[in-house]
Amino acid sequence: MRIEVNGRPAAAAELVTTYGHFTAMQVRDGGVQGLGNHLERLDAANQELFGEPLDPERVRALLRHALAGDADAAVRVVVREPGKVAVSVAPPNSPADGPLRLRSVPYLRPFAHLKHLGGFAQAEWARRVGADGYDDALLTAGDGELSETSVANIGFFAADGAVVWPTPPWLHGTAMRLIEQHRPTTRQRITLADVDGFRGAFVANSIGHAAVASIDGIPCLPDPTLMAGLDALFADIPWDRI
Repeated sequence: MRIEVNGRPAAAAELVTTYGHFTAMQVRDGGVQGLGNHLERLDAANQELFGEPLDPERVRALLRHALAGDADAAVRVVVREPGKVAVSVAPPNSPADGPLRLRSVPYLRPFAHLKHLGGFAQAEWARRVGADGYDDALLTAGDGELSETSVANIGFFAADGAVVWPTPPWLHGTAMRLIEQHRPTTRQRITLADVDGFRGAFVANSIGHAAVASIDGIPCLPDPTLMAGLDALFADIPWDRI
């Protein structure tokens, strides 16, 4: 991995604090699906945390510089203090192999609408459920209302095949936004008791999407045609040039 801050090699002291915000994206052939969603996320979070906008053209220029001609990569753009934009470049990630087995945990991310640094609790819950043989943790409120997984949004298929998201709090993910931009979706309160009333579930983030096999042992594997439709949706979305 290599890391630059404002277009130069990062100093160790610039990478210490856990205060800040970021976005993570996959670059393929020099492009990113939903690049505008990532840039909008960075700008909105920067205004909320630091009181100033983040110029999208500056971010794109820093991305191009950090990539140094790499066509495929996993990239993070991190802002820990005003005016300093860190870009890390690593080998590309592959989507999770589905279908996934999720286990609910009693935790909601603080300030969930922000993709912020310092997410120890969600990482620890993911580690603990992984040790028990599950693929990821499903974050839930104390009354069983569903939110998101440790690393992705979760969506459900209604009886007519439409996508239903839980109601916030959750991070409005870039893949979630792409689905919303290309297909009508709805949001409703969903608890663990509601899971078996849907035609299955899936997770999605910037790395990819995957079917969910079960939540706490409750089967929720989608019909293959529903997942095929989701596959086709992402296959048709262009990769925006950085």
